[in-house]
Amino acid sequence: MQQDNVYAYRGKTKKNKVSKVFVGLLIFFIALALFAYYLASPLALVDKVEISGNSYLQPADIQQLAGLEAGMHIWRIKLGASRDKLSANPWVLEARIQRRFPNKIQISIQERTGVAVVMSENGNWIVAEDRVVLAENQGFSLPWLTGLELGALNPGTLVEGQTVDLALAWASAFGPMAWQISEINFDEYPVVITVFTTDGYKILFDSFTAPADKIQDCVILLEELRRTQQKGIIDFRGLQGRGIFMPWPENSPGD
Repeated sequence: MQQDNVYAYRGKTKKNKVSKVFVGLLIFFIALALFAYYLASPLALVDKVEISGNSYLQPADIQQLAGLEAGMHIWRIKLGASRDKLSANPWVLEARIQRRFPNKIQISIQERTGVAVVMSENGNWIVAEDRVVLAENQGFSLPWLTGLELGALNPGTLVEGQTVDLALAWASAFGPMAWQISEINFDEYPVVITVFTTDGYKILFDSFTAPADKIQDCVILLEELRRTQQKGIIDFRGLQGRGIFMPWPENSPGD
């Protein structure tokens, strides 16, 4: 039988397409209305500011520096401006501020670490490895860098000087045992770099030695001398690079 006069009926297909568009628009407007309701409701006000990565700075200080507090409208906060305010503090190396739906702000920071204390004409200052002055020293257990001629310093400024980079490299190299080092002296640089420990040892290094090359040898020798209760001068300036120990006169045999 011929089917030339039989045609497919497409009305139902067209009706289904219209229904899908209608449903999609309906969902869109409902979502838009819900979001508008959320923006106007207390749910859009900051309920909590979460802070991570801080060690020296206190959470309340971080919030104040960033200008953020509970009750602010979460979508009216300018995150970039808050980050810039926070990053202006010398302790802050890097800062990230993010919104967390529905009503939380998350602050993540990476702090600078003080590696030494320096003396300048206007005070004693904690300095980070990148030469940034962090704060005035208030009893931190860090090595003092002496023999550097420094002008006036303030938090956030960079320490400038002929031997500053080398001095901070030595302080950083002593990092794990920084609490054992009382002073790294550059009065006789470039002839010698003198290190004093908190328990009475004087250690001499030549200025051409990379700090990391001698620290481990120094740690081993100090452990042995402490075990045998000997104190004195350790000289690492020899041609072979080995430490030579010379006891203080009162610790010499026969005294």
